[in-house]
Amino acid sequence: MKKHKYVIYMPANEECGGFIVLRTLYKGLVQLGIDVKVITTFRTNATGKYKYIMPFYLFFYQIYYFLKNHRNENYKSCRHKFFPFVRKNTIVVYPEIVNGNLLNAKRVVRWLLYYNRHYHRDDNGNTIGYKKDDLFFTFRDVFNDPKLNPDCNTLYIAYFDLDLYKRTNYGPRKGKCYIVRKGASRPDLPKKFDGVVIDYLPEKEKVEVFNKCEYCISYDTQTSYSKIAAICGCISIVVPEEGKSRRDYISTNEKCYGVAYGYSKEEINFSLETQEKALQFYKDLNEKSMNQIKSFVKKCEEYFN
Repeated sequence: MKKHKYVIYMPANEECGGFIVLRTLYKGLVQLGIDVKVITTFRTNATGKYKYIMPFYLFFYQIYYFLKNHRNENYKSCRHKFFPFVRKNTIVVYPEIVNGNLLNAKRVVRWLLYYNRHYHRDDNGNTIGYKKDDLFFTFRDVFNDPKLNPDCNTLYIAYFDLDLYKRTNYGPRKGKCYIVRKGASRPDLPKKFDGVVIDYLPEKEKVEVFNKCEYCISYDTQTSYSKIAAICGCISIVVPEEGKSRRDYISTNEKCYGVAYGYSKEEINFSLETQEKALQFYKDLNEKSMNQIKSFVKKCEEYFN
């Protein structure tokens, strides 16, 4: 049976984790010989009045984005879809930030890369912005919404360029760097940081900072950059929210090697002692990613057929 075509929605912010993960899915589907394109836009709401103007907005935005980014390596590495129309046999993959159906697709996959933000339901039982027959996957089980994804379909993929993300400094280190990202609204954020905030630095510069600093302190409790900081040699610390600890952020089968949750001596020692295990974790993860993508395609084909 001929496989469906795929379109993947990507946020326009190429430095965010969601863009990186979605691009990894794109590359994996290409390796499997699947016809796949991506579409990019800043707007993530296609409900209410926006659903009527969305096709026009998407069309002009794709032209703008092409003119702005046609020399960008991340952009050129993907086949983009310029026209905001899809066929009945096309499967569209949306991350959880999308509210509604931007492309008015008949076959929709919702990938919960973070906690579901659309909780309200209408009279027909649909979550606002989602439909009951959408196929749901979660990036990690801690992000899953069991009402939407009762079988906990999981697509956890990541391909980390370990030629880029690596330790190069085995000598003296000093200072701190910080990660804020999804923790930007936390009430306990420092008013002033005594080190570099790496959030919007290019990837190469992030790695350079990680290799200079002694500590990396993250107020985003769910970012892979904490592990990347660890494999680059930082003492990597996630600051738990008030009243929470390690067990509130990771599931029982996860170890989160290389990362301390809080400043206790026990957690700091765990961070230092498991840095090599964090590196091995990413090596193993790269090998497992393609198998995850194959399983994802199989479930999609079975569901939509």
